[in-house]
Amino acid sequence: MKKKILSICLVAALAVTAVVGGTMAYFTDKDNATNTFTVGGVKIDLIEQQVNKDGTALEDFEQDKVLMPIVGSAQGEKDAFGQPKAENYVDKMVTVKNTGKSDAYVRAYFAIPSALDDGFEEGFNASMNILHFNFGNKVNEDGTVVTTYNNEWLWGSEAKPDHSGWNYFETEIGGVNYNVYYADYYKALQADEVTKQFVSGVYLDKSFDMSVDEDGNNVYSAFGEVIDVTGLVNDNGELVINCPVYAVAVQADGFNTAADAFTAAFGSDFNPWG
Repeated sequence: MKKKILSICLVAALAVTAVVGGTMAYFTDKDNATNTFTVGGVKIDLIEQQVNKDGTALEDFEQDKVLMPIVGSAQGEKDAFGQPKAENYVDKMVTVKNTGKSDAYVRAYFAIPSALDDGFEEGFNASMNILHFNFGNKVNEDGTVVTTYNNEWLWGSEAKPDHSGWNYFETEIGGVNYNVYYADYYKALQADEVTKQFVSGVYLDKSFDMSVDEDGNNVYSAFGEVIDVTGLVNDNGELVINCPVYAVAVQADGFNTAADAFTAAFGSDFNPWG
């Protein structure tokens, strides 16, 4: 069995719209690449960054990255920006900026192909994920690195026992099944304010492997089992992984919590890809 370089395309989509329910319209913001417009002073930008090659500064995230099994630990030593130093870790540092004039509640979504994620069916056992994502990190003034998980970004609660506390649902994007995880920012975001990291990056499990069968086809496996990569393979037989990120915002005025605002504006089961 020999390792093979994979291609990963990590996509962020942005759009802006207003949602109207009955006689009440809430000022909101979504994300899509074209035809954006601003309503009621609520506007956000989804920002994706990575550490530059010299390790001295942050730069815009580069799409179509090459992904290989991680060497080292993604939970181990961190650099000056709070990113893991493990080899083959892919920085995908996601934050959201309020570029409007009004305070807004922010929610962000991260989607992983179901074939590469343990998900709900297996009980959310992250150790069995083929593609892992790391929660956001923040660097304190003393240089210590702490997670934003359930601190700045609220990924779920005990009130959701069906999903082990996760804000989670499953959907289809471009004909591929995805597991979607989402979180609300812990407070209303003020004008020009930027959230702490939503996620910090992704990495391929070290158990991942690729072989070629007797017909010359690539066979992908992890944890000793063949992976069903239907819909994830291009015409050359190469595995291509899309991990979309989506963000929405709602006016803070009139709402006590982010959950109340999003339920009122988008409904209780909003799916940005639905």
